[in-house]
Amino acid sequence: MKIYFDGCSHTWGAELAKPEVYRYSRIVSDHFGAEEYNIARRGGSDKRVLRNLIETDLSEYDYVIVQLTRKSRTEFWCDRNKSWFQIKNPVRVLKDGRMKERTNTYLDEDKKFFWKNYWKHIYTEKLGHINQLTYYHAMRNLLKDKKHLIIGISGKGSVIQVPVDINFTNFESNNTIKYKTAPAGHPSEEGHKQIAEEIIKCISI
Repeated sequence: MKIYFDGCSHTWGAELAKPEVYRYSRIVSDHFGAEEYNIARRGGSDKRVLRNLIETDLSEYDYVIVQLTRKSRTEFWCDRNKSWFQIKNPVRVLKDGRMKERTNTYLDEDKKFFWKNYWKHIYTEKLGHINQLTYYHAMRNLLKDKKHLIIGISGKGSVIQVPVDINFTNFESNNTIKYKTAPAGHPSEEGHKQIAEEIIKCISI
């Protein structure tokens, strides 16, 4: 058995002493005696999760578990670097005026100008919600013939507003499950155990 996992830092295992040992994907995989395939990325976006599903041969996996994150996140392809850049809102602006995205890559002036104006003049909460809803339905369609779960894990006052199978937050909120947190708000080791327990329940039904 092989289980596919993707998401952001919550699924990657940020703030854990040993992410590859204590994250929920490992706990779930160990419970079912399965091989864990976790390609989550810190700062990752829903768009990245969907792109990975499109580019992956899912026939290799018995179960797919993907996590939605903050709707304001996105990514773009940099032809010069031949790689995808994950962008979070707001992009961090350093004291010297350089703009830095979360993969520690400095953006050149053209990209800095674009993203600054994107967040200021284009992005809205409505646009973010519609984007997330679009990615969500595309994921459901891609996975319609596959055993899967789409979960939400969020914190700092944000709640995933699409009909995920399980919705986790690090604060009290209606129709969500609160997880225990590490200092910066990611699931703690105990929080990952909580998330794993709920996923195991869903898979076992």
